[in-house]
Amino acid sequence: MKKKEDKDVLIEKRWRGFQSHLGYTDEELALHRSNHKHVKAMEASANFAKYLTVVEVIESVNCGSGYKKGDKFVVDSEGCLVIEECPRRLCVAAIASLKVLVDRMWQAFYDDRADVLHDTVRCPDVGVRRGGWGEVTMRVRAVKKVGASTAKTTPNSDGKWLRRR
Repeated sequence: MKKKEDKDVLIEKRWRGFQSHLGYTDEELALHRSNHKHVKAMEASANFAKYLTVVEVIESVNCGSGYKKGDKFVVDSEGCLVIEECPRRLCVAAIASLKVLVDRMWQAFYDDRADVLHDTVRCPDVGVRRGGWGEVTMRVRAVKKVGASTAKTTPNSDGKWLRRR
């Protein structure tokens, strides 16, 4: 029984940290918590906090932003780009295509997994042969965090949220 109580206390600390982080009122937090999916996500938040989502360029032809095979976009557990670990130039077309991959990875974390079936997308630019400029193909994967330096915006083990701002 003690273990469950400890877990419940930790989860409640996470909720309070989440509330503080987003500036939710008690009413807004109650509304958020009324969604069973949000409750499950908070209970599974350790899965989200263990990994970074990395989207890697696996093919690039004539990219206007200069993306090359091997370039990586790193996304933290709040869905924010870790700018210092991304290419210097951020193309809005490429960034927009990351959303579906990040959502798929979050679903995997929610389901206590760290991989996705459909893990590859293309930039919406259609390439020069179809009236665009270039073409970029990217693939997502979860990468376990190493050390505290990459856990800048996630709940700590004690439920407190770290904030970059």
